[in-house]
Amino acid sequence: MQNKIEKINQFELIARHFIRELKAIFSDRGALLILIGAMIIYPIVYSIGYYNEVMTDLKIGVVDLDHSEMSRKYTHMLDASQELKVSHEPLSLREAEDLFMHNKIEGVIVIPKGFQSDVMKDLPTNVAVYADASYFLKYRNVYMSAAVVNTYFGGSVSVLRYMVEGKSLEQAKVAIDPLPVHRHILYNPSSGYASYIMPGMILIIMQQTLLIGIGILGGSFSESKESPFILPKEQRQKEILPYLAGKTGAYLLISLINIIFGAIMIHHWFHYPDKARVIDIFMLIFPFVAAVTFLGIGLSTLFKHRESSIVFMVFLSPIALFLSGLSWPVSSIPEWLVTLSKLMPTTTVVPAYLRLRTMGVGFAEIRHDVLILYAQAFIYGGLTIAYFFARVRNGKLFKH
Repeated sequence: MQNKIEKINQFELIARHFIRELKAIFSDRGALLILIGAMIIYPIVYSIGYYNEVMTDLKIGVVDLDHSEMSRKYTHMLDASQELKVSHEPLSLREAEDLFMHNKIEGVIVIPKGFQSDVMKDLPTNVAVYADASYFLKYRNVYMSAAVVNTYFGGSVSVLRYMVEGKSLEQAKVAIDPLPVHRHILYNPSSGYASYIMPGMILIIMQQTLLIGIGILGGSFSESKESPFILPKEQRQKEILPYLAGKTGAYLLISLINIIFGAIMIHHWFHYPDKARVIDIFMLIFPFVAAVTFLGIGLSTLFKHRESSIVFMVFLSPIALFLSGLSWPVSSIPEWLVTLSKLMPTTTVVPAYLRLRTMGVGFAEIRHDVLILYAQAFIYGGLTIAYFFARVRNGKLFKH
C-alpha cells in the first residue's frame, strides 16, 4: 500500500484533491448553500426587488391655499408626472404633517395663497416642497419632480404672456429658453437603479459567498484535526502544489457555474445593459475568481471554527461594497483608503466590469485592470503556497 501511494504522480494528486474538494462542498449543506444557493438566491431576489428600475407614483399631499384655476392646474401637472401621485389634498399644513407622520404620504407641496394673482402680475411666488431627506431616493423624486413642474408651468405662463404681447409661438419659446439644453443620458438611458447597481453587486456577492464558503470548509478541516494530504509526512512538501491546484480547480468550477448564472443569465433575464462579448467577460472575471479563491484559501487557514468565517466575512461585506465605488464615488474616498482597498479584488474588477459591460469599451481598455487581477492572484497564491510550505516544514500543520 505504501509503495502504491508513493507511485502516485502529480496529476493524479491534483485529480484526487479536486474530487475530494468537490465532495466536501456537496456534502456540506452550509457550504453548498453559500457557494451555490446564495449565488442563485441573492441576484434573483435583488433583481426582482429592483425590477421597476425607478420609483414611480410616490404618494404626496398638496396643500392648495389658493384654490384657484392655476393652482388646480399646477396640482394636475404634479399628478401627471411619472414620479408623483397626488393622493391627498389636505386643507392645512398641520393636516399634511399628520398624514406624513403616519406614512400615508411621502412628501408635501404647499401652494401659497395669492398664487394665481402673483403669477398673473408677474410677481415671484414660492411653492414650498417638504420631502424626507433621510430617504434619498424619495427626497430626490419629490424635489426633482416639483422642480420640473415648476419649470414647465412657469414656461407655459411666460409663453402665453409673450403671445399676448404679439409674439408668435416660436418667438415666445425662444424668448423663454434662448439656450435650450439637450440631455443625453449615457449607458443607462432610463436612469434605472437596478441597471446601475446590480452588475457590480453580482460580482461583490460572488466574492463574498466564495470567501465565506471556502472559510466554512477551512474551519471544518481545522475542527476535524484531519489531514487533507494523501502522501506520507516526509513527502507532503511535494503534495502542497497538487493539493492547492486541486482545491483551486474545484472552486473555479463552482465559480464557472455562478458566472454563467449571475453574469450571463441574470443579465439576459432582467435586461441589464450588456455591450460586451462573452469571451471578454470571462477573460476579465477569470483572474478575479482566481484571486478571490487564493485569498479565500489563505484566509481559511486562520479559521479554527467554521462559524468564524461567517462572522469575519459579514464584517467585511459592507466594507467591500463601500470601497467598490457603487455606494459612493471612489474619487470622493480618501486616497490612502483607496490604496488600501486594492487588497480586495472587487475594488479592481467592479469598475472594469462596468466599463466593459455597460459602457461597451474594448478589452484593450481594461487590460491594465486584468493585469492587476492576475498580480493579485499571483501574490495571494504565492503567499498561500509559502504559508503551507512553512507550516508543513516545521510540522505544525496537519500533524495527523
